[in-house]
Amino acid sequence: MAESQDSSPVVNRREALSTIAFWCATAGAVGAVGLPAARFAIGASLEEGAHSWVTVGPVDKLSADDFKHVEYHFRATDAWREVTKEGLLYVRLGDGGEAFVFSATCTHLGCNVSWRKDESRFACPCHKGFYDTNGEVISGPPPRPLTRLETRMKDGVLEALV
Repeated sequence: MAESQDSSPVVNRREALSTIAFWCATAGAVGAVGLPAARFAIGASLEEGAHSWVTVGPVDKLSADDFKHVEYHFRATDAWREVTKEGLLYVRLGDGGEAFVFSATCTHLGCNVSWRKDESRFACPCHKGFYDTNGEVISGPPPRPLTRLETRMKDGVLEALV
């Protein structure tokens, strides 16, 4: 009787199918438990945050010469809890009467910028970032301009979407 020189194990069809069925069932169980668990762990972090229209003020109180700073706050539902959102805006009128509303949050690390009227620029006190009157970066580490906010008029009062 001649023996086979090939010593590799022979897998029959039944063993191959049971291995495939085992791994398919395992992948299904991991997906059934893992996907909801991942969604729970991520929570609402991938969803856009709450936005609200905040009152900036009457247009007749604004000027084209200088920025006015406006503080705002509102209540919002953030995922499963209610929070108070607050911040600072800068607003002025353009030459054509158009309102320019900027968030005071520096685009570098989130510090509040301040308007320096004598220098005609915004300055970030944290890392010496400077912005011009259009919110564009003049110098320093900020990667992008100040955020210009969408505005609307409601009964002669300017509002901004924050």
